[in-house]
Amino acid sequence: MRSKYFAVSGVVFAMLLSAMPAMANHLTSASATADCNGYALTVNASALTIGVHYTINYSFTLNCGGTIKTVPGSISFTATATTATEKVSVSWPSAPLTTNCVVTGTATLTASGSTVDIVINGGSSATLSCSLTTERMTGGGSVEVDLGSPAEVDVNGGTDPLTKVTHGFEIYCGTPPTKKSNLEVNWPHNHFHLENLTSGVCVCNGTLLPPDNPDAGFNEFIGLGTGKLDGVEGASISFDFTDQGEPGTNDTEAVTIKDASGTTVLSFPTTNLTFGNHQAHRVGGPKVAACKGNGL
Repeated sequence: MRSKYFAVSGVVFAMLLSAMPAMANHLTSASATADCNGYALTVNASALTIGVHYTINYSFTLNCGGTIKTVPGSISFTATATTATEKVSVSWPSAPLTTNCVVTGTATLTASGSTVDIVINGGSSATLSCSLTTERMTGGGSVEVDLGSPAEVDVNGGTDPLTKVTHGFEIYCGTPPTKKSNLEVNWPHNHFHLENLTSGVCVCNGTLLPPDNPDAGFNEFIGLGTGKLDGVEGASISFDFTDQGEPGTNDTEAVTIKDASGTTVLSFPTTNLTFGNHQAHRVGGPKVAACKGNGL
């Protein structure tokens, strides 16, 4: 009796399996790269029927400072294999975006209703920094620092224990900045040329004096970058520049430069300019709180 029961059960199970349809056509993944101008979307589908026409509907949601906007789209194709990878690149409506936005998205294969979330810039959502605000610091000048090296001979034939270091720059805030930055540093027998500013952090430091233009919103620029030392690639720089008002005598700089091997070739702590001026600037975007520092 037991063996008969198992035999009947096996037959019923086999009938159920044969009656079950094959897995319906479905989406396996969707990914996109997005920026302020638009997006490039890639969608993968599987279990397709060759020769059948399919449509993928997708939708991105932009949350721009609390304003929600839906951006729909579709991809149509005829399957030439049981799997497919479909791609599309599109600009945002009224591109480029001019405010910071968070974007999410989904894609649906209409034939089966299979839906997947779109992975955007490697995550479930992506923040697009699209504000037209431009924050930068410009200027230049010189400092005299004790580098612990042999004293320089001055014009009167005496010796000077201080070394003159000069600099000039136009550097943009951002990590990384959205615009090309320029920075040159010179000291006896050496020259550093910035090629890539990897980080420019602009802050309003309450322990410092306010900048010449408090509405700039910051008085300190903390930077990291790479470049050439005496024409040789692979050097790096870290620096801290401040704008503490006019005429520039309260402005400071601190710099560390390393060669391609990682050896420090120039380093000095926060030092007041002996000549020159630093100026913080802010153009466009919403007004920010004035940087008052400790001077107001």
